[in-house]
Amino acid sequence: MREIGGVLPVLTVPFNSDGSIDLDSIPRLIEHCITNKADGVVIFGLASELYKLNDSERLVILKKVIASVNSRVPVIVGTEHSGTQAAVARSVEAEKLGASALMLYPPTFVKPDEANVFSYFKAVGSAVSIPVIIQDAPAWTGVPLPVSLLSRIIKSQPNVNHIKLESPPIGDKAKLLRAVGFQIISGFGGIHLMEELTSGIDGLMPGCSLPGLFVEIHSLFQAGEVRNARTLYELILPLLTFQLTSLDTFIEIQKLLLKQIKIFSTAYCREPHTPISADRIAYLNLLLSEIGLKELEGVKI
Repeated sequence: MREIGGVLPVLTVPFNSDGSIDLDSIPRLIEHCITNKADGVVIFGLASELYKLNDSERLVILKKVIASVNSRVPVIVGTEHSGTQAAVARSVEAEKLGASALMLYPPTFVKPDEANVFSYFKAVGSAVSIPVIIQDAPAWTGVPLPVSLLSRIIKSQPNVNHIKLESPPIGDKAKLLRAVGFQIISGFGGIHLMEELTSGIDGLMPGCSLPGLFVEIHSLFQAGEVRNARTLYELILPLLTFQLTSLDTFIEIQKLLLKQIKIFSTAYCREPHTPISADRIAYLNLLLSEIGLKELEGVKI
């Protein structure tokens, strides 16, 4: 079983201009991540517009991602569902297709109590043999996951042993969860990355448009070059802050950048979607020009 950690970009799903899945862009996106030394990829995270995909589309996309990766890096698959049995079925299917790990946030349509959250992750974990990552994003899900509950889950189901913390600051909670056996992964668009690296995270899940920048920051930090890591982080922080205005904005910027560097054919986002205004696009271009990194040389939206 391959270790899940390091830089794990969350893949956005490419669409054609008519809203259909752009399968031809998926292999290019995978190569973009692997060439930039990502330690794995994540499909069907929040940035994948997973809430706009039907089940048959998810299956087609997952098969394409796994085939394109071709066992070179771990593939982490989001398998959440509002129903426990449906989440179990998705998880079993993903493992059979070649997923290296699963990631789920708790049910959101009917807000579960602690007993239902426990049984949800227990059922998924016991149905598969691969690691399960709990996505702790209460601002999105509306479901708090206290340390006491998470400790019960990992004790009862040891393969539910990773957690993605997306409610900064994460340091105190990460320390408590690490003590009971969890591996810690950060998210939230990388906006608090230096603080999270300092707290000892095992992995991070940034966007997929510029994976090489996150790999470099992570590598510098791991090598003890903390000041250089911080300098690079501070260069891209205005962009990270801008794109995290909303989930819609984050996804669209990933796609705009991927289109400009010829990974995606279009930057189409499925409806419902609120496009970035012309004035904000102009400011985005200003940010990109001021960053001055080779990865963004000549990039203009």
